[in-house]
Amino acid sequence: MTGRNLNAALDLLWADLMALYDEAQAVTIVGKDGIERPYRPTRYLNEIRKGRERNELVPTVARMIRRPTKGLGILAEAGRRDLMVETRIVLDESKPYHYLWSQTTLELARERLRELDATSSPQR
Repeated sequence: MTGRNLNAALDLLWADLMALYDEAQAVTIVGKDGIERPYRPTRYLNEIRKGRERNELVPTVARMIRRPTKGLGILAEAGRRDLMVETRIVLDESKPYHYLWSQTTLELARERLRELDATSSPQR
C-alpha cells in the first residue's frame, strides 16, 4: 500500500467518524433536567480530533473499542446500531481502511455487539 493510498484511507476514516458524530445527533436523550434534546457525543468528538491531530486515528478508534462507553449504551437504547463505531467503522469490510484494524480490534468489536445482543434479548 502506498503512502497516498494510506492517506486516502485515513481521510475517509476521518470523514466517516465525523459523519457518525453528525448523524448521532438525530438520537434524542432526556437530560438531567428532564428535557429531551439531541445526543451530542462530545467526548467521542474530542477523542477523534485528538487522534487525528496526533496522527493516531487508528489507535484512537482501537482504544474506543477496548472500553465500552456511555455513548454505546445510548445508541443501543435508541436502537441505532448503525451509528456505532463497531458496526459502521470497524466491522464494515467494504471500507478501504478495514485492513488497518488488528484482529484483536475486530474481535473486540464483534464481542461488544454480541454482548449488546445478549443484553437486549428478551428474557424467557
